[in-house]
Amino acid sequence: MSHFIYRAAILFTLLIAGTIAQDLGTATVIDTVPDGLTFYVDGSPYNSSLSVVWPVGSKHVLSVPPDIQQDPLTVKTKFSFVNWQYSGNPIPGGTTVTITAGPPFTKIEAVYSVQYALTLNYFNCNGSNPCNASGIVYVNGAPYTGNQDIYMAAGSQVHLMAVPNPGFVFVGWVTGSSGANQSIQGALNTVTMNGPIIVAPQFSVARPVTLATLPPGLNVVADRAQISTPNTYDWGWDTVHSVGVISPQQDVTHNWWVFSSWSDGGAASHAYTVAEASAPDTLTATFVPAAVVPLSTSPPGLTLIVDGRSNWANYNFVWSSGETHQIEAPAQQTDSKGRVWAFSSWSNGGARAQSYTVPALSSIQGLVATYTPMAHLTISSPVSGLAVQVDGATCSIPCDVVRPVGATVQLGAPASFAGNDANSRYDFDGWPGSGSFAPNWSLTLGPDPVSLNLTYHLMNRLITSSAPPDGASWQLQPSSPDGFYSAPTNVAISVTAMPGFRFRNFSGDLGGSSPSGTVAMNAPRQVQAILDKVPFIAPAGVSNAAGATPQSAVAPGSIISIFGASLANTQVTGPSNPMLQALDCSTVQVGGRLLPLFFVSPTQINAQLPDDMQPGAANLTVSCTGLPDVQASFTVARNAPGLFQQPSNNVNFAVASHEDGSPVTAGSAARSGELLSLYGTGFGPADHTRPEGFPVPATPPYLLLDTATVNAGGVAIPAVNAFAAPGTVGLDVIQFRLGDGVPSGTNVQVYVTINGQNSNTVVLPVQ
Repeated sequence: MSHFIYRAAILFTLLIAGTIAQDLGTATVIDTVPDGLTFYVDGSPYNSSLSVVWPVGSKHVLSVPPDIQQDPLTVKTKFSFVNWQYSGNPIPGGTTVTITAGPPFTKIEAVYSVQYALTLNYFNCNGSNPCNASGIVYVNGAPYTGNQDIYMAAGSQVHLMAVPNPGFVFVGWVTGSSGANQSIQGALNTVTMNGPIIVAPQFSVARPVTLATLPPGLNVVADRAQISTPNTYDWGWDTVHSVGVISPQQDVTHNWWVFSSWSDGGAASHAYTVAEASAPDTLTATFVPAAVVPLSTSPPGLTLIVDGRSNWANYNFVWSSGETHQIEAPAQQTDSKGRVWAFSSWSNGGARAQSYTVPALSSIQGLVATYTPMAHLTISSPVSGLAVQVDGATCSIPCDVVRPVGATVQLGAPASFAGNDANSRYDFDGWPGSGSFAPNWSLTLGPDPVSLNLTYHLMNRLITSSAPPDGASWQLQPSSPDGFYSAPTNVAISVTAMPGFRFRNFSGDLGGSSPSGTVAMNAPRQVQAILDKVPFIAPAGVSNAAGATPQSAVAPGSIISIFGASLANTQVTGPSNPMLQALDCSTVQVGGRLLPLFFVSPTQINAQLPDDMQPGAANLTVSCTGLPDVQASFTVARNAPGLFQQPSNNVNFAVASHEDGSPVTAGSAARSGELLSLYGTGFGPADHTRPEGFPVPATPPYLLLDTATVNAGGVAIPAVNAFAAPGTVGLDVIQFRLGDGVPSGTNVQVYVTINGQNSNTVVLPVQ
């Protein structure tokens, strides 16, 4: 029966036996490594894994074919028997072993090693005719001359080397789908045996090719290698080789030669294809005599452009007679030390850029390009986008200036430019070497190059303010004309409250309730002084409302001015009939009496003194709702005259009128003999008590009691009349006539004297 029927019978027997005595057998698995090879158990063949249950102690014979096995399904693969093993341990006895069933024989394997075919595929010789192989292939050192399968251990590396026989050349290894696992370096090939592999060395029929030169003995280049000539090579048919020349070159007697032509008409360097012919070929490079043509510059070391190139190692050229070359001296260039040179002339008198034809070799002379020195100024700056002025023209940084030696250039740089913030800027540090921070500078250039690096320093603005505005005066140390400071500066700040204010605290970049502190100007800063209003009356702040008078006193019934700060919230003018005793937030008291008020403002209040005040020292109190009261002392005199004035072009003209009541002005001057009226206040008591806060009535007239005199241009003129102006409050009038002795056609200085007290001086235009 077949081994399949036999295996079924055994399994059936084991199943029956197992139903009788399950502990009488041992399960054993038998197989090959690798799987699928043929083995025999007790004479029966198997080619897949076999599982059996043998009675313990039973005897069994295992064997494999004695020859190398080949799996018909795995092409060009051989399996060589190694040994029988149980659970990884060898079983002695070779291909046939006898075992006794039972532990430890639970898994038994026939172990084989694997070999793959290395197939050489390049030359077929059947032995019927003489075989002249194209080449020899050495496989791990063993020579092979034709197609052959060579079996190698799986995973091993095999080293091959191709050697062409005479008349042939090796041209490479053919790779492709069958060429995997090959590492090729020219004629060497390292193959990794990961499976069957085909290796195909390629040999080509060779043709002798001789490389020669005219004259003989010069060198050429073949396949990128320099060779001496003549030299003969075996090159395969249809192979392509690069040939080139070394030009110029010297022969053994040190004569110079330059390339002229190849015998095949190719370029100096070109590809040469070997024709399919067995006859030898000769390829000759022809050279012609040449000589050294030296080019140079004065001074040495400058650049020349020869045949479009400027990067020559040197300017000693080997040229043959009759050659034409393009030579050019740059119009201007800079040497290694930064000095600038301008082209002057060639020694042959030719143009700066010229075509030069090599003369007869015997008459060759060197060419020299002569240059003259130029002054060179370079202006740089770490500031991007900066531009300077050079002789009135804009030059962007980096700025390169070339002038004749000794020239003077006018330079200008931006004095400053804006920073990233509106309150930052950068200020010029000055021209290096100038000793000045001025943005304009002149410089005389010499032969040595000059390099200037322009730098700027950061300036930040300090903004100070008061709330309310103008409530404080500021002291800054150091001071700054425009509020900008260099970034590292520390500024000491102190404030003094102005009259009418009291310092509360700083805000912004400086804090605290102390009126002084320090800020670092490494950034723009804003400091604000917060102040509280405090009413204030200036020393001698109570005065005649007409203006400053020689007498520091005021008269009863007159109009007075109170000067100070924070006396009211805003300017308010009161009604004239009747006058009010409170305007805005303000009232004024003297001896417990509220004064009539003409107007109030934060810095000035005009009021009427009571007509019955007694001469001597007095006090008044100004009150503004929400603010503390403020007091001031003053002096009351019987007579304290003051003349009202109209300032014009820095001249204090008198408030005066003609006899017809029209005003006296520069265009309508006073006339001699006419009755003129001068207006003022504080002229003294009248024969009637002046109303308090109400206009003087039209009748009866309120005549002044004390003698009044008008002094005009140094002439004393008795008053015709002196009285309180009807329909007004606190306004007095003196009437007089201009007489002989008073200057005419000019502005006359005028003042009044009442009871021996002089008024302020005003100007009266006189015809």
